[in-house]
Amino acid sequence: MAGMNGELRRHPVCTKRITLNNGQFGAAGEDEKLKSSIIHAIKSGYRLIDTAQYYGVESVVGEAVRECGIPRSDITVVTKFWPSRGHEPEKALEESLRDMKLDYIDVLLQHWPATMTPDEKPLPYPGKPTFIEVYKSMEKLVGPKLRAIGVSNYTQKLLTSLLQEVSIVPAINQVELHALNPNLKLVPFCQSRGIQAMSWSTMGSERLPGEENQILHNPLFTQIAKNHDCSAAVVSLSWAVQRNIIVIPKSSSVKRIEENIRLVTLSDEEMQTINQAHEKIFKLRLSNTIPGMQYKLNGKDTILGWSYQDFGWEDEHGNWLL
Repeated sequence: MAGMNGELRRHPVCTKRITLNNGQFGAAGEDEKLKSSIIHAIKSGYRLIDTAQYYGVESVVGEAVRECGIPRSDITVVTKFWPSRGHEPEKALEESLRDMKLDYIDVLLQHWPATMTPDEKPLPYPGKPTFIEVYKSMEKLVGPKLRAIGVSNYTQKLLTSLLQEVSIVPAINQVELHALNPNLKLVPFCQSRGIQAMSWSTMGSERLPGEENQILHNPLFTQIAKNHDCSAAVVSLSWAVQRNIIVIPKSSSVKRIEENIRLVTLSDEEMQTINQAHEKIFKLRLSNTIPGMQYKLNGKDTILGWSYQDFGWEDEHGNWLL
């Protein structure tokens, strides 16, 4: 399982079984070391693996799935294709199947709604093909080799436009979601439409230069962790799972792999405290900190060619909408 910029998101939490809108089950990549980590996670009870073509580790994921000793039907494999492949999602699917050496993939996601030229030059909103046209092409792929399709990094704005035009409701919307970017409006929006929210970077990140990961170190979280005799990471994972969100935490530590699957039950007061953390600490959109996603287009700073307003992250006054 790999994260946004090549960092590893190896181990999905899976102590709660969640049914996707097509009847499938979901749950909240380097070398032999990575493969061993994935296999250990699966044998520890994890049943969802999140990867992507962009991470360059699909072959390792496939090896782990084939060699773990757990029936393939018990494991949910999610992968994604990059915006430069929006012109040919059918070829992206074929490549993932080939690289993982699997007979089928459980869920294929658009990695981002933005599209690029095949040589990775960003295209302005709404893309060419548009994000809706890309998804319509994906609908044709659902069958024996692909059980379900979904999206990543979609907002209420984009989902509203998409759902008016397509026949298959996305099974998953995978988004950045943590206490400093909690998506308190987006998650219920997705759930009310049968779309399962899946979070990336649930435990925050050390990406900000000189900035400590508040979600792991701020007293707001560490005190709740102390109350439950667990780590702050487990608190964040438990908070998301209690919101019926699938989580895909990362860890290279055997100890943390085993720890992260042992979730705790937070009180209503603790849930509310975490829900309001972004107001007391600060708001953080990690997508703004990933170098490979920052582009100048027509003289303006963009994320993959789109503005915050294009994505639906903010209104014209800079107010967060999620």
